Amino acid sequence: MTMKISKKLLLKIVITLAIGLAAFTLLVYLSARLYIILDVKKGKQREVRLLCETDHQALLEACRELSRRVTKGDLKPRQYNVRLNPHPEASRFPQAILDLEPTYVIIEPDGRVMIELHGGFLHYGVIAYPENYEEPILNFKYGDKKLIDGLWYYDEDYERDPKQQKKIDALLQKRK
Repeated sequence: MTMKISKKLLLKIVITLAIGLAAFTLLVYLSARLYIILDVKKGKQREVRLLCETDHQALLEACRELSRRVTKGDLKPRQYNVRLNPHPEASRFPQAILDLEPTYVIIEPDGRVMIELHGGFLHYGVIAYPENYEEPILNFKYGDKKLIDGLWYYDEDYERDPKQQKKIDALLQKRK
C-alpha cells in the first residue's frame, strides 16, 4: 500500500522544515554572539583585576611556588586547564592564581609559569620567571610590560596597537 502525499501537503512540510531550520540557525547564532559578548566582558574584568587589584608580588610568589613543586617532582611541567574542563591538580594551585580565574596555567620545565586569562581571540595574561632565570637567547622577550622584577604582562595586541598600550598603562596607574 503506497501513500500519496499531495503537493500542497508536501509544500507545507518543506516550508515548516525551512522555518524550523532558520529559527534554529538564528537561535544558535544569537546564543554564540551572547556568549562572546559576555566572555569578552568577563575577560575585561579579569584584566582589570590583574592589573589594578592583584598583589603582583604575591602572584609572583605563587607562581614560583608552582615552579618549586615542578623542581621537586610534585607537579609535572604541562598545561593545566583551570576554568573549562579543569585539571584535578589545578584546584590545589595557590589562591593568588585561582583568584584570577585563568583559562589555563602552563608550567614550563625551566620554571616559567604562564597564566592565560583569556584564550581564543584575546590572548593575554602574565608570565612569571623563577629566581635567577637566565635568558635562553640574546634579546629574549620576557613579555610586553614589566609589572615587577620577574613578572611580565603579555597581550597579543600590545605591540601592534598603541591604544592597547595606553589602556594597559592607564590600568596600571589605577593600582590600589
